[in-house]
Formats: sequence, structure tokens, C-alpha cells
Amino acid sequence: MGYIGQHGIATLHKYKYSGVDHSYVAKYVLQPFWTRCVNLFPLWMPPNMITLMGFMFLVISAFLGYMYSPHLDSAPPRWVHFAHGLLLFLYQTFDAVDGKQARRTNSSSPLGELFDHGCDALACAFETMAFGSTSMCGRSSFWFWVLAAVPFYCATWEHFFTNTLILPAVNGPTEGLMLIYMCHFFTAFVGAGWWVDNFGKSMPFLSWIPFVYGKIDSI
Repeated sequence: MGYIGQHGIATLHKYKYSGVDHSYVAKYVLQPFWTRCVNLFPLWMPPNMITLMGFMFLVISAFLGYMYSPHLDSAPPRWVHFAHGLLLFLYQTFDAVDGKQARRTNSSSPLGELFDHGCDALACAFETMAFGSTSMCGRSSFWFWVLAAVPFYCATWEHFFTNTLILPAVNGPTEGLMLIYMCHFFTAFVGAGWWVDNFGKSMPFLSWIPFVYGKIDSI
């Protein structure tokens, strides 16, 4: 224990998680849903098991994306897109419920929080693979990981100095994940080809704009 030191060990035992979520969607829609969901889990189930189960949903999602689109540049079957969306929704649910289970069973711990945030950090990479296969972005999928990882690590850095994880009114764990799994569901409905179609064809309701089809009207 020389790396942590006796002072660090003593401080670790005093640590308590503190977080604030200003999202209206979370407060008025998802929180009541998650409160009901936690009652589906038995009291003997440890929160870390719920965390691990949620993380495995994203591992399965990434595996499906790789199996049907190894280079993330070809269209997988439509059911795969639906599976991506459902698995991400389940991940979000389990990621929220594990904390409620910890408080419900009075088993919160710094190790549990470390495990939870560690899984969340890895989730950025696995969901990048899933969304990359849906949007057929190939190597450019790397930028999806950057868009997910940078805000995550900035929030973690803020948490380190303030001792409180502060989520704004619109944030990644709530609205961000909702947007992504809605994109998965949307792709399951219209097909992956939507992502590579001409902008005018993919957005026909914008056809009244002259430059949408690459034309400029002469006035």
C-alpha cells in the first residue's frame, strides 16, 4: 500500500460520491423510470454486478458491429441497428440503476464508483464501434470516440477538483445517449444507406432550398 499511503487509505474510507444532474429529461422522465427499474433487481445483487451487466451490453453491441461490418464501412442487417439501439438503452438504464441499487442496499463504496466510471470510460470506445458500423464511417469513426471521450474526461477532471460530478441541463449520459440510440433505431427503419445518400435525397423535406441538390437558382 506504499503507493496510496496511510493518509490516502484513511481519506478513501471517508469518501462519499456527490453528483448533480440538471437534465430536465432525466429529472422528469428517466429518473421515475429508473426508480421503478431498480425494484426489479433482488436485494442480494451487488451494484457492481449491475454495472458489469450494463457494460457487457455495449461489448455485445461492439461485437455485432465488428462481425457484420469489420471495417465499419459496410451496411449490417437492419436488425443489428435495432440491437445497437436497444443495447445502448439497456446500458444507460443499468448504468443509472447501479447507483440506486447501491443506495438501496447501503453498499456504496469508492471502489464501486471507480469500477462504474472505469466501465463508462471504456464504453466510449465500444459505442464508437457500434455507431461507426451504423453510420458506415470506417476509420473516421475515431472522431466519434474523440467527441465522446474528451467531454467525459473533462467532466472527470472537474470532479477531481470539485468533488462533485456536475451534469448540465443537456449532457452526454442523458440526452447524448438518447440521441445515439434514436439514431440506431432510425437507421433500423430507413436503412444504413441513409447515411451515405446525397444530402438532398436523405432530407427530402429540405428540397425547397436551392443548394440542397447542388444547384443554385439564377435570379
